[in-house]
This record gives sequence, structure tokens and C-alpha cells, in this order.
Amino acid sequence: MDISVLIGLIGSLSSISIGVLLEGGNPAGVLHIASFIIVIPTAMLAAVTATESHHVKAAFKEFKMIFKKLPINFETRIDELIEYAIVVKKQGVLALEKDVQGLNHKFLKEALSMVVDGAKEEQIEESLEPVIDATEEYYNGAAHYWLHAGETSPTIGLVGAVFGLIGALQQLDNPPAMAAGIAGAFTATVMGIGGSYLFLGAWGAKLKGKGAVVIKEQQLILAAVKGMARGDAPGELKLKLEKLITPMPL
Repeated sequence: MDISVLIGLIGSLSSISIGVLLEGGNPAGVLHIASFIIVIPTAMLAAVTATESHHVKAAFKEFKMIFKKLPINFETRIDELIEYAIVVKKQGVLALEKDVQGLNHKFLKEALSMVVDGAKEEQIEESLEPVIDATEEYYNGAAHYWLHAGETSPTIGLVGAVFGLIGALQQLDNPPAMAAGIAGAFTATVMGIGGSYLFLGAWGAKLKGKGAVVIKEQQLILAAVKGMARGDAPGELKLKLEKLITPMPL
């Protein structure tokens, strides 16, 4: 579980609730079923219209990724890649064949297989860069769906509020019903803004960020296998790989 997601969701909901209670209100008053139905499903369906169908499918397929901690550690991956580079330098590329067969990481397996097959640096780059580009498009497209739903949610909240006010004004002869209608109308606005910044949009930003980590790992692997194909010394290659993950100070 990605603890940052839990902290963000629980913390933000708690802080709002505490603030409402201090103002003498009731946070549960925002839980308005009609407003929820008007805002959230509508925003999500509008995002379907704005997103390619295969990206919509990817958005829901990768939804669990938002809440899971990525099993990616750049330092550990670099150490692993350098171990492979040492084997290549000392025993030759064919010595990697047995290790490659046992790999579960598809991109790493394909990359090292090309090294075992004796592919040149240019061939490796031509083969794997399109894979990285496709991965980037995949995650950006999946994130786009949630981000678009988040962008749409506040506007749909305003639409729901207008409809609610129209209904309330039709109850002029019944003040209690009119008051309830106005209160319900404003919950749609709250639902739209909260749905955007606490949930839908936040999920999209998180997924986009995690997709960038996956892409960075692929770029790291590509740089490593290109170095192996060039015959770089393991020590020199490690320095190059570390530079790829080290932020440049201002």
C-alpha cells in the first residue's frame, strides 16, 4: 500500500471535517446521494467521451496502481544491472543466457536478450525506444482519463447546483422544502470540487507520476544494456547510470 495516498485522503477529509465541526456544522450533511449521482458519474462519463477507449480501459486496469507502492528501487536496479555488466565483461555475453531465462521483468528480459544475441548499441536503441514511447503513451493516456474527470467535476457540480436551485425555487409556497432544496443544491458544488481535488484529479496525478517512475526505470535499463553492448567498464557504467537518477542541483 502507498502510505502517501492514505495520508492524503484521510488527512484531507479529516481536516475538512474538523473545520466544519468547529464552525458548528455537520460534515455528514455533504453526503447527498442525488448530488453524488449528478456529479461523479457524470464527470467520469464525460471523461470517457474525451479519452480514447483503450486509454479508458487502461485507466481502470491500472487504478490499483494508484494505491499500491511501486516495487521499483533505482539503486537496487543499478546494482543488479552492474552485476550483469560484470558478468559480460568477465565471461562474455553468452554467460548471461541462463540469468535471462529466469527473469520476470519483461523489459529487462528483452533488453538483456538482445545483449546475449550480440545486438549492437544502435539495434538495441531502435528496438527498445519505441517500447518506452509506447509505455509513456499508455500511462499518460490512463492518467488523462482521471485528470479529465477531475477537471470536469467542479463544472458538473455547478450544473447540479443550478438544477437544485431551480427545483428549490419551485417550492416557494413550501419554505421548509425550499430550504432543503437550496441546501442540496450547494452540496453538488461541494461534491464537484471535492471530487476533483481530493479524488479524481488527485488519482490522475498520482498515476501519471507512477507511470513516470516506470518509464525512468526502462530508460535506466536501456542505458545499461547499451553500455554493455559498447563494452563500457562496469565502474564507468555505474557512474553513468547514477547520473540518470541524481537530481541536478541548482
